[in-house]
Amino acid sequence: MSRFSSLTLIITVFSLSVFIFACGGAESTENSRSSSTESSGSEASSQGSASTEVSEPTLGSKMIEQRQDFAFVVLSDGRLLSIGGRGVAKVASSGYMEYIATSDLYDPVADKWALSGTMDYWRSVPSAVELEDGKVLVSGGAAHQRNATSLTEIWDPGTGEWTIVAPMNQAREKFGLIRLADGRVIAIGGSDDTGQHTPTAEIYDSSADTWTLIDPMGENRIWHTTTVLNDGRILVTGGGNPDGPFKKSAEIFDPATEKWQYAGEMSVSRSQHTATLMADGRVLVVGGRGKRKTSEIYDPVTNTWGSVSETTSPRAEHVAIANSDGSVLVAGGTGNLQSMELYDPISNSWTEVGNMQYSRYRFNAYKRDDGSIMLIGGQGLETVLAECEVVNITLANRTQADLDANAEAARSGVQEVALNATPTPLPTPTPPPDRKTVTGEGMEFDFPEAIESDSSGTTITPLGNPVKLAIGQTVISPSPDSGMAGTFDAVVSDDRESGGTAVVTIKIRMGFSDQGATDLTLEAGGGPAAKKLGRLWIGVVDLEYDSDNNPIATVVVFVP
Repeated sequence: MSRFSSLTLIITVFSLSVFIFACGGAESTENSRSSSTESSGSEASSQGSASTEVSEPTLGSKMIEQRQDFAFVVLSDGRLLSIGGRGVAKVASSGYMEYIATSDLYDPVADKWALSGTMDYWRSVPSAVELEDGKVLVSGGAAHQRNATSLTEIWDPGTGEWTIVAPMNQAREKFGLIRLADGRVIAIGGSDDTGQHTPTAEIYDSSADTWTLIDPMGENRIWHTTTVLNDGRILVTGGGNPDGPFKKSAEIFDPATEKWQYAGEMSVSRSQHTATLMADGRVLVVGGRGKRKTSEIYDPVTNTWGSVSETTSPRAEHVAIANSDGSVLVAGGTGNLQSMELYDPISNSWTEVGNMQYSRYRFNAYKRDDGSIMLIGGQGLETVLAECEVVNITLANRTQADLDANAEAARSGVQEVALNATPTPLPTPTPPPDRKTVTGEGMEFDFPEAIESDSSGTTITPLGNPVKLAIGQTVISPSPDSGMAGTFDAVVSDDRESGGTAVVTIKIRMGFSDQGATDLTLEAGGGPAAKKLGRLWIGVVDLEYDSDNNPIATVVVFVP
């Protein structure tokens, strides 16, 4: 575990901001996707220094379950609730990490975690918010057969029990969930149960236990951010598969009209990035997949993007927390990043400030009343983490007037861009990756003899080993976390006896992200058919039929 000495940095003064799927005072972050803000009165007691000081992180109480990709809610009574996610890899029937149905409840007074109820079904990357009555709504996520679900449940803080309520109109995972000022809850975008990205949005009314579809966004989005602005509107930015393509566009939802408006384009396309509301009302966007090392600021006053600067490290699936002195702490990220860095909006610059105790990504964080920051769970270097650690922050002595003046100076000479009415104009598209165009035509293949599928229906095998699959069975190579999964889905046609072709459909999953389906065509008397999907290839070596005329496809994941 790394340690670091206290470092001193000059930073400006901002209000507290965090990334969660809920709003309305929940001071936390959830890997990627949503943000809310609230000033902490007790935090002011740590002010008075001429600069911001970051302490050495210390380990705290551990969660009961090891979790990554979990929902996280700060309750109005100060307790914390961690919900679902994925735990330690258990290569059983599915070959994937264990999906979790339990919830962990943290008591800050006792500094202790305890299990608190089990959902009706396990789920990863769910979304959750606290309702006005203190109960917690959790919805969506990857559930049955690792597909998106519309299942919605409510947790009762009085009993610790979960109750199923009305499902969403559409299954969703990797989406935003925000509580509006009037107490209703909006679900935004995501991936449906067929792996298709959606632009749809719907609103939940807890008093009637109903979901109602509203006008959709202008673009399909997954892994996007949802950030509540000071006036209650919601800024949505970017999105896309972890391996691309990503989106540059931004949109704003106005709860008063329930309409979407265009909010311009970021300097680069982003997915699995963060978007933090700062005290002056602007939004800081950081990182994203594709080794994004840039940050930029959206100003809702002018509806423009600017102030582009580079972080010290490329980051995705990280957390970002804004301190009330204006500094923004960013920590962790894919690639097993252990480092932390601070953003100064006055100098528009980043400075590295040491390391966490553990490298982490797909984790959560929140600002405590004393101004310290708690980092919770996530994927570590060697395993999924239950460990939590605390970073103490001594705030710089800056005024709100300083911050407002800095924001106003940044607007000087910037022409305001009018918000456009629905529908949102299409942004400049990001070119699709080469996986959609590269095939194995003309290549020669030399695979070993095919093995039979595991009795569980899922076979984990090294790259280049063909596996005989019945419909619905899966081959994973080289591992569930970092490899490709190919599921034999269907035989579209088979005319090889008359000299034609056979077309086989394979559903693809990269790591834990659905990539849709691809068709591979076998020629009569020909060799294997293959396509490149990212860094790996999927191939169908043969298609035959058993004694009951059921199709058996020999499928392989490989690198030529």
